[in-house]
Amino acid sequence: GREEVCVRWGEGAECRVTLVAESFVRPHLLADLTEAMAVEGAEIVSATVEPPTQQQVRHTYTVQLPDAAHLPALMRAMRKVAGVYDVSRAQPQTSGA
Repeated sequence: GREEVCVRWGEGAECRVTLVAESFVRPHLLADLTEAMAVEGAEIVSATVEPPTQQQVRHTYTVQLPDAAHLPALMRAMRKVAGVYDVSRAQPQTSGA
């Protein structure tokens, strides 16, 4: 027979995800959101903040998480930031023809 091969999987695989936060405009919102994300262990890879429209603003963040299990807690923490009324995963962009 063959020799046994010992295989171990990592405890968790890093997860990269893009999230969209919808919020009302207010001072210090960007700082509060990024702080909440950092506390949850998210490493911000990229961030885009669209110009406000009718006192609302959309933030798009691509973040690296230690593993996918951290995603629900991150999204909850972002929703708890004053002024934020929705956080969702970004929908993939499709090129229409």
